[in-house]
Amino acid sequence: MILIADGGSTKCDWAVVDCTSGEIDHRFQSEGLNPYARTEEQIVEILARDVAPQVEGYSLSALHFYGAGVTEAKSELMCQLLGKVVNTAEITAQSDMECAAKALVGNSEGVVSILGTGSNSAHYKDGQRVGGVAALGYILGDEGSGSVLGKTLLADIFKGVAPGHIVELFRAKYGIEQADVLESVYRKENANRYLASYATFLSEHIDDSYIYTLVERCFESFATRNLRQYRVRNLYAVGSIAYHFESILRRVVEREGFNLIKVVKSPIDALAEYYAGRAHSEQQQTEQPFRKITEEPSYYDNLEGMSVSECLRAINREDSRVAAAVERCLPEIEKLVSQLIPRLKRGGRLFYMGAGTSGRLGVLDASEVPPTFGMPPTVIIGIIAGGDKALRTPVEGAEDDTEQGWRDLEQYNPTPLDTVVGIAASGTTPYVVGVLRKARENGLLTASIASNRNSAAAQVAEIAIETVVGSEFVTGSSRMKSGTAQKLVCNMITTTAMIGIGRVRGNRMVNMQLTNQKLLDRGTRMIVDELGMEYTQARNLLLLHGSVERAIQHIKSEAD
Repeated sequence: MILIADGGSTKCDWAVVDCTSGEIDHRFQSEGLNPYARTEEQIVEILARDVAPQVEGYSLSALHFYGAGVTEAKSELMCQLLGKVVNTAEITAQSDMECAAKALVGNSEGVVSILGTGSNSAHYKDGQRVGGVAALGYILGDEGSGSVLGKTLLADIFKGVAPGHIVELFRAKYGIEQADVLESVYRKENANRYLASYATFLSEHIDDSYIYTLVERCFESFATRNLRQYRVRNLYAVGSIAYHFESILRRVVEREGFNLIKVVKSPIDALAEYYAGRAHSEQQQTEQPFRKITEEPSYYDNLEGMSVSECLRAINREDSRVAAAVERCLPEIEKLVSQLIPRLKRGGRLFYMGAGTSGRLGVLDASEVPPTFGMPPTVIIGIIAGGDKALRTPVEGAEDDTEQGWRDLEQYNPTPLDTVVGIAASGTTPYVVGVLRKARENGLLTASIASNRNSAAAQVAEIAIETVVGSEFVTGSSRMKSGTAQKLVCNMITTTAMIGIGRVRGNRMVNMQLTNQKLLDRGTRMIVDELGMEYTQARNLLLLHGSVERAIQHIKSEAD
């Protein structure tokens, strides 16, 4: 067993790892151990209090510590302090940047950025640091960090820059005055941690335009003063600030021409894999198993202890990530719809295929097309593993047959003009992977919608739409964010396709089915607005022709 640690200025994640399998046997947290922010006595006290009891009983062969402030000048000191408390033969201490690089970049090339209480960045290639930009701490630097975000918020609050409603929300939550803030910043220890604590307030109110702009500008400063100095364009980010404000960070860095490859809150799991891989000889190393982001633990715990309000706000906070995840997939969605429209015009069909929640969402979107756009139900078709019974009752084992999807599709006599979109949150559902593979072999256009990167479905489909929304509020419950992302993508596909084949006029559903009085009234008013005729006359005309489109075309053809 080995003990590894990834520490920031505020907290430190620890893990006892079986270096043969890479499995984490025990994980825990301690306070941050930054040697520039803590005295030697404080570090030893924290280790004795928070770490020693957690590893008692383990036979440790090594301790590898990575932490904020562990520069070359402080590395030997940290090893000595760790050795006073933890009994092991090998102890190493390196910067938190080295941890992030091992976990995120490995032997690839890219810029690694840490955005937590503080911020830092460096360029890595082939496992080696080849350049960097000085962080300089929260007073001179740390742009885009929690401490700078908090500092900016507090300054705006007490300088009268922040809008009134934000000031009221702030005072209601914290009940502090200017004197309290000045005391904590200038007279107490760990001012950076104190400032960073207010990032929580920003996350809670990120939908407010003032808050959003504040965060965006802080990230723009990070990009301008740090990222612009790198020529390599691939970016990897780690830390609570990068994770919780990922959508804003992504927009900012993409404007700077960077490709944000990966964002993680904590690199401890990937670090465990790194040491497991290093423990094997190169001949014995095997490919790491596919990691499902959709199955990763929720970042919220003790859900049953939350109030209703806390649950709702947390779910809403997670849901706010979905639109940004879908936005990142717009090029792939555009590619799919651009090929789908001419196929539909030539008599092709669109098949949504999935299991469970994913299958139900496909059926739902397909079933909405006829009443909304007046299309026959034979053009957009939803197929769920297990058949219609599975819409309401789970059918055991329905998703596990790799051949059943194609058998289900064969009932519709598929042709190369048809398109199959396989929907699976994990991207590994055998029913979906199997039908995509078979459909592509038979010349159909294929696309996948999944919430994991590089899934089996993505590898067999021509177009991979990867809505990576992160772990769910309830661990593994992909009916939540993943399902919401799937619904948004399906909305985009069918709506844009229907517009493309002429089923919308202006911005109106002129081909909708008149299945109730509400829709009949809506259609009548469309004709009134378009032709300027009296309501009763327009209603009678609509009833005669059966659709707004045909009614308007009839009147205009008579006028010609």
